[in-house]
Amino acid sequence: MSLPLTPDNQRGRKYLLGECVLDPDKRLIFRQGEVVRLANKPFQVLVYLVENRDRVVTRHELLDRFWDGKDVYDDTLRKSVGAIRKALSLDEGTRFIETRHREGYRYVGPLEEEISESSGSILEVERTRGVRIVIKEEDDSEPRSSAVEPPRVAAAPGRTRVFSPVALGVLSVTVALVAVGLMLYRGQTTRAKHLPQAPRSIAVLPLKNLSGDSDSDYFADGLTETFITELSRIPALRVIARGSVFTLKGQELDSREAGRRLGVEALLEGSVRRNGDTLRVETRLVRAEDGQVIWVGNTFDRSLTDIFAVQDEISCSVAANLKASLCGAGEPQPAKRYTKNVDAYDSFLRARYFYNQRTPNGLRKAIEYATQATRLDPNYVSAYAGLAGCYLMGIWHIPLEPREAIAKARAAATRAVELDDSSFEAHEAMASILGYEWDWSGSKKEWTRVFELNPAYNTYGYAYSLLQTNPQEAVRWIKQAEDLDPLSLLISTNVGQILFYARRYDDAIAQLRKVIDLDANYAMAHVFLGQTYVEKRMYHDAIEEFTKAAALYEESPEIVANLGYAYASAGNRIEAQKTLAELSRLSKRGYVPTYLMAHIYTALGNRDRAFEMLESAYQQRDSHMVDLTYDPSLESLRSDARYTELVHRVGPAE
Repeated sequence: MSLPLTPDNQRGRKYLLGECVLDPDKRLIFRQGEVVRLANKPFQVLVYLVENRDRVVTRHELLDRFWDGKDVYDDTLRKSVGAIRKALSLDEGTRFIETRHREGYRYVGPLEEEISESSGSILEVERTRGVRIVIKEEDDSEPRSSAVEPPRVAAAPGRTRVFSPVALGVLSVTVALVAVGLMLYRGQTTRAKHLPQAPRSIAVLPLKNLSGDSDSDYFADGLTETFITELSRIPALRVIARGSVFTLKGQELDSREAGRRLGVEALLEGSVRRNGDTLRVETRLVRAEDGQVIWVGNTFDRSLTDIFAVQDEISCSVAANLKASLCGAGEPQPAKRYTKNVDAYDSFLRARYFYNQRTPNGLRKAIEYATQATRLDPNYVSAYAGLAGCYLMGIWHIPLEPREAIAKARAAATRAVELDDSSFEAHEAMASILGYEWDWSGSKKEWTRVFELNPAYNTYGYAYSLLQTNPQEAVRWIKQAEDLDPLSLLISTNVGQILFYARRYDDAIAQLRKVIDLDANYAMAHVFLGQTYVEKRMYHDAIEEFTKAAALYEESPEIVANLGYAYASAGNRIEAQKTLAELSRLSKRGYVPTYLMAHIYTALGNRDRAFEMLESAYQQRDSHMVDLTYDPSLESLRSDARYTELVHRVGPAE
């Protein structure tokens, strides 16, 4: 038997699982001195199975304990157990987890338990074969001594178990060898502490386009994003997201300055030169602290048709030099490419390039190129998922008529899911679409699926889905996204808007002013800051912010409507009516969200007209209707029965 695990002696607890060492306190697994990567949920399940190895742990118990009893897909637990088996097994002959059909799971693999305290405490190892070793640890200044306690074997009733001298001798030698092995292992782990630590954070700097043609920027940018996505799949590695690294594009910074700005320990630098159908890619991994080159990649002079192999080789080489598993045997392989058609891939990169511009013309081009990619390869999952995202973003920035755009987005996302149900990109698109359709339970299930498929998933879109039920959790999530994208104007601005929706106005003002200090021409930050000023009754400041935004983003219906709301809130009815007339003019040229017109009528005190606009927004499936339950601008309508009835029809999230 092992010592009881009390709060005092639980520190230092480790389990030796064959070739692996499981350290629950440090949340690490080692195999022959190397870290084995295992995601958070599977790690927790493994520890629980090991600590309850004397029984079968039911599926229901595991789901209830680690997924809070929430609805999860049937194969969630199975995939977690599969990940555990891959992490522990060097060969397929060793069994660690036994599956009991219709019951659950049980840990049946080799196990030694180590419980150690500070100097002078007892180190005890319990082995499943019944051998027990007790080692007394003294201070480092004193010689270490060890004592081996003979195994205790229960005798059958009425009989005495007698061991022969030979058997006792063999047993003593075996136990002594185990004790020596443990001390050697402890010495190895102590010495390992002095070895250089592998970088725990990295940024992929925008690859330099050396083609001499700015029209090829999309290709270099696309490769950069691909490497970011690949490296983000490595557990426990912090990878800075796209928005931040691209703020450094075109700047000649040394490694130390780039590392300081991005807050990382390592940088992947490189260049790409494209000449017709030939390609040259050069990369190197650099330590940010001192600019020392950790690894220099091969110089690839290849045909464009080899681009996928080049990407995989670079990603795997970087992972290896980070001492992380990405492409090793039994480990996750490089992300699926979903196409072998180079022309389709080229169109997809162009679509992503224009999507990231977040402008009306850019999004129109993004839709065009993403559609072209799906035509060139009708089975291109990423292109369909990307096309869905382009349509949804187009609702806000072009703006597209919501019903038509959502229908097209759904068709594209549905095709992506049909082609590959294991694509987190496809389920991410579907989660967003179901939210736009006010199918809250369906959206929640899709988000759950996204996190199952990609535990490292972290983007601002999910934060908005949390606003209806848990605004403070939405704030926590968006700040977590900001941590991985600290220089991104887009993410930082969305942090400000979510703080606004959470009614944390002073925090929102501070956040949005920070964004404007970085870039005074970022229109979105002025819009959200103006909205916050209105709720703070700082009407002059609000009108000033909306006026600045309108100058930066001409004839935007959303900015015009916000300006009208500020005028109406300030009591300037004449200017408010002028903005309503301007919105009427703009509606003849394109879609104008009537939901925002309801803001103006609400501030003017015309409730009937406000509800007419909200009813129109409901019929049009206006995307702003997702804000209905938490929008501060409609606060004065909440006591009206028509508001309650409208919320009921939209179906607030539970």
